[in-house]
Amino acid sequence: MQSDENIPQSETRETKIINTIVNTSVIIMSVMMDAFANVMVSATGSMAVGMADAVGGKEAEKQVKEEFNTKLPEVNDKMKTLISETRRDIYGQIEQKKAEIKPLLSDAAFDVGPEIIEKYSFSLPRLTEQLDDTSLAKYTMLLVNEDQKFSEMFQELTAWMNSIPKLQKK
Repeated sequence: MQSDENIPQSETRETKIINTIVNTSVIIMSVMMDAFANVMVSATGSMAVGMADAVGGKEAEKQVKEEFNTKLPEVNDKMKTLISETRRDIYGQIEQKKAEIKPLLSDAAFDVGPEIIEKYSFSLPRLTEQLDDTSLAKYTMLLVNEDQKFSEMFQELTAWMNSIPKLQKK
């Protein structure tokens, strides 16, 4: 994963809200894509191992199993690259449309997300900031590893995201 040098760190209300939404969404996407990749590789590997065993015996089964285990980190790296590119694309699109988005965030319900984040500290840049891949990966690991404090905050954030008004032009 790449790190972003010189990420602008504006602290406006709208920027905090947008970053909260984007970062929470990227973490959800990361966890889901990682789980999906692992399921797909495991399922495909199990089928291939079974077929190799049926056709070529235990030695072929062992060889196919080793090959799939070797390829799993490559699949994970490709998923990380995809997530990084998606994150960069989202930040870029938001920057281009910021003037259009700002008026849509006028509802006070949008303030709750950044307020949730401010109640917690994880020795990382806050989710209200534009984050690089490394910081997002660390937050994702907190969720995957079921860190109690982060899981609590993340549940609050996802409930908030489900309750905020949809961003539609009025």
